[in-house]
Amino acid sequence: MFAKIDKKDFLKTMEKTAELTERISSISGHDNGKTIELVYTFTSEKLVLNIKVEIDRKKPKIESVTKLFPGAGVFERENFEMLGVVFSGNKNLKKILLGKKSPKTPLRKSIKEGE
Repeated sequence: MFAKIDKKDFLKTMEKTAELTERISSISGHDNGKTIELVYTFTSEKLVLNIKVEIDRKKPKIESVTKLFPGAGVFERENFEMLGVVFSGNKNLKKILLGKKSPKTPLRKSIKEGE
């Protein structure tokens, strides 16, 4: 199942999703050049649910879902590191994949190859 939601409905949607599913499986981020798209994937025994939300590319910030889904922390950290998305409420946003000499946000469209 796939749903696209507005950012203003994000927290309410995540709370309802926590009631319907058992776990978060991933948060995939994509810079489409206009916005940052985040696709949250949730699973349970009989359901796979993907929820897409778009956030401002210039100020990429959204609420953390770690209080509802503790396993989301690592996915939020990955998107913070790769795309610069700030997940407010996640107190553990730090690099986990890239070295010190790596580009700051390598999956952003503004990063040129070889930077």
